[in-house]
Parts: sequence; structure tokens; C-alpha cells
Amino acid sequence: MAPPARFRKAVLKMLKEEGKPLHYTEIGRRLKDSGLWAHVREPEKIAKIQLSALARWHRSPVVALGKGLYALREEGDTSPEP
Repeated sequence: MAPPARFRKAVLKMLKEEGKPLHYTEIGRRLKDSGLWAHVREPEKIAKIQLSALARWHRSPVVALGKGLYALREEGDTSPEP
């Protein structure tokens, strides 16, 4: 599995390119298809865990929107997520 920094960079790039929120299952599937998680058996489950941890970080560029959706934090938005 990729180190946390590579995971974070890959997710940021993916969300920027998509331009809209993505579900953790889609993120996990794309990471596996890209080869970053080629040997991960359950990419959706791992993506859910890692995205949840990333979104809880108060300076994270990624926010949880609910129902498994994750998006980029808007520029200038420093308010913590509930």
C-alpha cells in the first residue's frame, strides 16, 4: 500500500481532476486501477478508513460531506467539519 503522503497526493489529484465529490468506493477503485494499490484486496474498505482519517485532520484539504462522499475543501474555508 502507498505511504500516506502518496495516498493524499493521489486523492487530491483525483478530486481536482473530477471537479466534484467522489464516493470512497470510487476513490478506492480508481487507486487500485491506477496501480497505486495494485496489491490491496479491499480497496474500498481501505479508502474509507484512510479518507475518514484524512478528513478528520483540521488542516486537511479533503472534507467528508456525508454518505461516503469526499471533496476538496474550498479555498479559504478554515472552519472545522462537524
